[in-house]
Amino acid sequence: MRRLVRERPWHLAVALIGLYVVGVLPSLGQSLLESHAFRQTQTAYTAVLYAERGIDLLRPPLPVLGPPGIIPLEFPLFQAAGALLMSAGFAADLAMRITGLLSFVGTALLVFALARRLLNPIAALVALAAFLFNAHAWVYGRASLIEYLAAGSGVAFLLLAMRWADTGRSHHWALALVAGALATLVKITTGGFYLLPALFLKDRSGRWGFQSVGMWALVGGAGIAGLAWSAYAQGVRVETPAAAFLSVQNQPAWLFGTLAQRLDPGEWRLPLAVMLMLTGSGLAVWGPVAVLRARAHPRAPFMLALVTTAVAPPLVLFNLYVVHDYYFAAIAPLVAIAIGLGVEWLVARRARRWAKRTMVGLAGAWLASIIGFFPTWSIIYGTPPEENRASRVATYIRDHSGPQDWVIQDGLGWNPSFLYYARRQGIAVPNHAGFQDTSVIDLDAILADPVFGPRITCGQQGRCVTESAP
Repeated sequence: MRRLVRERPWHLAVALIGLYVVGVLPSLGQSLLESHAFRQTQTAYTAVLYAERGIDLLRPPLPVLGPPGIIPLEFPLFQAAGALLMSAGFAADLAMRITGLLSFVGTALLVFALARRLLNPIAALVALAAFLFNAHAWVYGRASLIEYLAAGSGVAFLLLAMRWADTGRSHHWALALVAGALATLVKITTGGFYLLPALFLKDRSGRWGFQSVGMWALVGGAGIAGLAWSAYAQGVRVETPAAAFLSVQNQPAWLFGTLAQRLDPGEWRLPLAVMLMLTGSGLAVWGPVAVLRARAHPRAPFMLALVTTAVAPPLVLFNLYVVHDYYFAAIAPLVAIAIGLGVEWLVARRARRWAKRTMVGLAGAWLASIIGFFPTWSIIYGTPPEENRASRVATYIRDHSGPQDWVIQDGLGWNPSFLYYARRQGIAVPNHAGFQDTSVIDLDAILADPVFGPRITCGQQGRCVTESAP
């Protein structure tokens, strides 16, 4: 077995990825309602309209906050890929799940490529296995979400930046710039963090990245691409009055959270639970041993930067990670690399009894974590509880409106799921509970616009009534 690991690590890596794909394959026919349906269907709706109307990356359609129905958020490459699958004949939900799975598999390959460059074969394979086989990956590795496209592009950036630092070849620099720009364009709150460790790479001449004009140009160029898109997207969003609460100036608390929030132990429950998923309940061990190995690594500053980046995004963008557990896909590749580092440190001390016991204990904890989080990951194999209500509401909306109507969907908060499945344009009326502050918009004035047709008000049980728009 050791010889196989040493001589054919890529064969084993592909086998592990294949095992993951086989495991989640039965879930690809599931509707987009099992977890964070609002985000999955919001992404899918743009892809559906791309498939119907043609792809316009600069003005992505998203008619869920009223006219004109153009709301650019992140750069819509993921949505465009899903639309291509729909045009090839795949059903919308299936196409989006396949796109999500392909993004995840691509990220897994890049995680192993980066781990293989930094770690020994055993540790690299353990890092890959840690990335693949946890409750979080099982749910979101086949979701209609852009997360892994951004994270995978970030991993590709680090791998190519490292190659450029080692070789000095211009094509590695150019490819790294493309990968970094993709990461920040697709999701700047993910890609922006992946740029920073490159500043701690040392090139052939012995200069650190932060001393190199070329590295600053690489990091700066990728960062500017993401910032430019964010500025452009915000400029387009102002065309939609109800989207004002999505503007950056209205979201500091939503993005970063507050000091009081960070001091509230209850706010840490979800982040800690997801970190336990990603580390197989070994968070308290993997962190310290990863740091110990990183300090002794030939690329010590870079490795310490990777470990730091694995925990920095949730600490900086605290509220986002408290509210949305899928955001942890951004750091999942780096957490896996950190686990590989810890494995290297422990394996180097395997002759000591405590090291062997620690490794056995961590393996047992990982198995216990998979069993303990069974309710979390097993949801992908059943019918989502939300599906019955969503089906009733979507059918009602479709039956009580025309294809050209702008529908007011009230009583269900800002959730595009119902408009998506009804295939109707409209406004999913935002609410204050559990979402961004909507006090920055005059909702009554917006809804008084005569462009709106029927107002459909639904209760939480899915019972709806129709009235004329105000």
